Amino acid sequence: MNRLAIQIIILLLGINSFALNTADLVSDKEAKEILNRKCIRLGTSEVLPVPFKTACTVLQNPDLVSAVQEEFVRSISENGQVDFPVIGNGENRYYYINEKDHRTDIVELYRKQTDDRFFDYIVMASGKRKFGYYDVIIHLQITDIGDLGIVYTVNVHAWPHSWLTRTSHKIGLTRSYFRDNMKLISWVAREVGTGLCEQEEQKQALTGETASPPAIKEM
Repeated sequence: MNRLAIQIIILLLGINSFALNTADLVSDKEAKEILNRKCIRLGTSEVLPVPFKTACTVLQNPDLVSAVQEEFVRSISENGQVDFPVIGNGENRYYYINEKDHRTDIVELYRKQTDDRFFDYIVMASGKRKFGYYDVIIHLQITDIGDLGIVYTVNVHAWPHSWLTRTSHKIGLTRSYFRDNMKLISWVAREVGTGLCEQEEQKQALTGETASPPAIKEM
């Protein structure tokens, strides 16, 4: 299939993803309140040549955070370490501390194959950066497109606490920060996710199994 056709698929499925109301999938009261605000909203989509069932199996790993960090060390890290290790802090809760000693708390809100073509993974992060405190909800969605693989989409809903920071969004400063971070997060997730999927397919080839994601409870 030529590049134009692929771009059309991305566009059409990307629009479909943005039409999906993230708030419909989460039950957390704080997350719903954030989503109802006039957040900074950004998104990106691309096609990945990964079987949908394989991607679902990877995303439903009960120890997904550890698997992601191990793959980050293997495929991305230049020093064999995770710069800011993500540490478990209770059921579906994590945190990390960056180089500025700023803490970010992460809550997993939703992780489920929504139907036979979509898998949704939603987290909320709250922390502090140079512009002050903020909340952000990140919605990862993968869409089955058959032999071409999947469409990988990331939607970001960011809410800076500071009125001044939100106002600066109008001239692009805050939006630029979150856009750049979204690009970095999306790239890392793509590289790590592809690596994990390759490992899963190798495992299936050795064992003769086929991808059959285990059931995981809705959050």
